[in-house]
Amino acid sequence: MTSTLLDDKGHVEVGGSRGKPFKLFYQRTGNGPRKLLLIMGLNSPGAGWAPVVEQFVKNPEFTTVFFDNRGVGYSDAPKGLYSTSQMAQDTLELLDALGWTSDVHVAGVSMGGMISLELVLADPKRFSSLVLTSTNAGRSPPMLVTVSFLARVILMKDPDLRIKLITETLYPAKWLEQAPKDLAYTTNRDMVAASLKQRFATIPVQPLHANIAQSWAALFHHVDSARLTLIKNSGLPVLVVTGTEDKFVRPSGSYHLAKELGCPLVVFEGSGHALPGEQTETYCRFIEELVNKGRDGVFELAK
Repeated sequence: MTSTLLDDKGHVEVGGSRGKPFKLFYQRTGNGPRKLLLIMGLNSPGAGWAPVVEQFVKNPEFTTVFFDNRGVGYSDAPKGLYSTSQMAQDTLELLDALGWTSDVHVAGVSMGGMISLELVLADPKRFSSLVLTSTNAGRSPPMLVTVSFLARVILMKDPDLRIKLITETLYPAKWLEQAPKDLAYTTNRDMVAASLKQRFATIPVQPLHANIAQSWAALFHHVDSARLTLIKNSGLPVLVVTGTEDKFVRPSGSYHLAKELGCPLVVFEGSGHALPGEQTETYCRFIEELVNKGRDGVFELAK
């Protein structure tokens, strides 16, 4: 029997025209006409989008694709330093292989948002909307907590301590102690920890050189005002999303993006960096509303 729900995964070879080829891992879910590409952030596999994918599975209008950026998860980890523009080219080649050559909607979080900016600049006609989450345009000195986190998480061997560090950096303390909708867990902290524990047990450990290479890409990312104006003038519907308690990327970076792009800004009061996991239902609703707008509609944030 053929399922009505497409759910396939595999590897696509990219980079051959730019040097030595390597493979990116992707997973595609759903079979709706609306194509949603999800781009994950720094040193994290695409599986981090699981709560969002699970939400969009309920909407038959969508097909979602997430993938592991070069240097993480099931994707290859080529040597050398990376850049967000380079990773955007990887993404375009992945989309070509999947046949997603037009009307693609993009949501990127953290470094994934940085890659998304380079992506829509590289091939603006391919994309129909863009959600920039907990990210910035670059050239902003990283917060001390960010630098400390990147250094500590590389060296930390104890998985429980590593999970604690990641959890408390990416999510706000108040939310972590609240009861989740998933009744299998007592607190959101327990739920996040269980998810991370499973991910660490099933997904390959990121090589040290790739951790450094991705960190380099994020730290040296920059899209200046002139290039942001190109996105603004393209007519691409854009939404910027941030949380007031983001400990990893300054919320001021989101304010700057929204101002330069002339687009709406959603600020989640009391929320942290990992908004797709913390505010999943509301986050997905904003994506759906932006997709429904299209290039010629009017986007109004629902109250």
